[in-house]
Amino acid sequence: MATVLVVDDEPDIRDIVRINLERDGHRVLTADGGPEGLEIVRRERPDLVILDVMMPGLDGWEVLTSIKGESEHEISDVPVLMLTARSGDMDRIRGGIEGALRYIQKPFSTLELREEVRKALEGDPEPVKRRRAQQEALESLARLEKGEAESAPESHGPRPRLTRLEHAKEAPEPAAPAAPAIDLGRLSPKQLELLRTVGGNDTVRAASVVLGVSRSNVYASLRRIARKLGVPSVPDLLTLARGGSLFGDGGAAAGARHPS
Repeated sequence: MATVLVVDDEPDIRDIVRINLERDGHRVLTADGGPEGLEIVRRERPDLVILDVMMPGLDGWEVLTSIKGESEHEISDVPVLMLTARSGDMDRIRGGIEGALRYIQKPFSTLELREEVRKALEGDPEPVKRRRAQQEALESLARLEKGEAESAPESHGPRPRLTRLEHAKEAPEPAAPAAPAIDLGRLSPKQLELLRTVGGNDTVRAASVVLGVSRSNVYASLRRIARKLGVPSVPDLLTLARGGSLFGDGGAAAGARHPS
């Protein structure tokens, strides 16, 4: 069968996942944090990683970014399933954009987990599944940008009374965050143009029309820009660009704002 690495700082979760996957014949390795998880990924080259998001120190997002940023395809093409208690729409969307195949919410059904592991290990190669997951995440983000609520996945445990999106609808819209110490000089002229265009349009779809490229290419560029600037995620970068925190001019592009 397959070698599966489980990275989670909760011993009980590691044991539950390990016991159930071993029943299916898998070899299961465990790590109690991000640094140990990355060390095992590079040493053992597992067939699948099940990765917790909220861990002290190096969290799951940083581990995912490190795995997908590896130059060796044997590492960067390892399928990743995110396993977390976070239920917000943007968290699920971020998982798909950053390269995870699925975002499984705690508490989870062991049958659901085993089925997701089976699907991750079978069928199309990981890059094909990853592009499919990214496209689905982009479509979900486009709907959120238009103000359409996402349906949260089914959960086998208690659900929060309000999702983060629902809280956002009921509360006043927060002000754009202050820009961290960001050196735009690290970007190429094309990257600066793309970032200004995205900041000057209401949606990534509209910006992609102005730029004449696909939304997936725009998001791939935004991921590279976020890494260069030290911004945690693409959604954070979008907030800074559209709020005027990066350019001091509202991020407006040279041309007119394109309608959404």
